[in-house]
Amino acid sequence: MNSFFKSIGLYNSLIIDLNINSAELVQRLMKVTYKTNTTFISLEKDTTIPTRFEYRGMIDANSFTIKRRGRLFDMNRSNPVFHGTISDNNGISSVLIEFFPSGFQILNWFLILCFCFVIAFVSITGGQQGLMAGAVALVIAITQYFILKRGISRGKYEFERELIYIAQKP
Repeated sequence: MNSFFKSIGLYNSLIIDLNINSAELVQRLMKVTYKTNTTFISLEKDTTIPTRFEYRGMIDANSFTIKRRGRLFDMNRSNPVFHGTISDNNGISSVLIEFFPSGFQILNWFLILCFCFVIAFVSITGGQQGLMAGAVALVIAITQYFILKRGISRGKYEFERELIYIAQKP
């Protein structure tokens, strides 16, 4: 599935070397992550999580799957999922991070594409008004794609900065 996401531009990866051992990095990452299941669909909403947590997900000894939590009145709802593995080489942690959209975001985009195809089929048989509806549906589908793609690149930038900050703070 990652190869499909990579081919359409909705997958990115990054390797960061940090001057901190892996156990300390995991401890510091746990301080800013609220422990929830990895499906990110739970009964507890993001707005009810205490404000000291920036992320939600699961962190193990050498891997993690997290997502930036949403805040109240936050307009950015295209936060990607971060899946990473941590390895330690002589006190320097090497973190391999993969960025991809969550299943709900892909399902949403898929439903929009299906809606676009249905409207396109109706527009073929409907005439001028159906053609306008098909164009609107196509614009919505393309816009959703670029929103997901921008969310991946922005999530990569923000999480890289967050990891560097976690490793540098005393």
